[in-house]
This record gives sequence, C-alpha cells and structure tokens, in this order.
Amino acid sequence: MNSVGIVRIRSRAADRYRSVPYVISPRHTEIKETLATPFGTLVREDYYGYPASESNVYMIDAAGNPVWFAERPIDGDAFANPLHSLGQRSVRCSSWKGFDCKIDLRHGKLIHAEFTK
Repeated sequence: MNSVGIVRIRSRAADRYRSVPYVISPRHTEIKETLATPFGTLVREDYYGYPASESNVYMIDAAGNPVWFAERPIDGDAFANPLHSLGQRSVRCSSWKGFDCKIDLRHGKLIHAEFTK
C-alpha cells in the first residue's frame, strides 16, 4: 500500500519553503508511518515479512530514493513501534527484540540503544 509523504520545496522567487505532498511506494511490505524531517522523509514499514537483512526504517529523498537505512541495535532486529520525533536531529523508536533506540536523522546511525525487556 502506498503512503503520502510531505516534501519541503524552496521557492527561489519567494525565498521560502512550502510543503508538497507526494506518493511513497513501499520497498517490501506496508508503510506504517512517515515523518517529514529536514533531511527527507523518514519511513517505517511493517516489520512482519520485511527482509531481516535490511532495516525497515529508512530515509528517502524528494524523488523517493533511499538515502540511508537506520542502524539496528542487533542484526535481524526490526523497528516494530511508532516513531517519536525528538526534534529536528533525532527520532526514537523501539525494536521488536526489546531495544529503545535513538536514531540520528542525518545519517541513520544509532545514537543510543538500551535493552528494556
């Protein structure tokens, strides 16, 4: 199932940004949520049936191309819970295997991961 994302486009004539909706196609499963960020659109796909070799949370650019895939706390883990914005630089999401993770929005790297189960 496709989802609608928001991209910010700068108008040179008006020297300001405006938000424009666009359609996002999932890579493998169903898109569960999207989050507009200063670096692109963050996507979380359903973890069930998603390939274990790839993170189900990833950033895409305005053309829908993947920029990065979120680093996972351990191999084979998936992000099963909703994304929580922590400002313009990071997001929080819990994994299926019990880690509470803080992810850098610029590069997709883990800032912090704590086992909580």
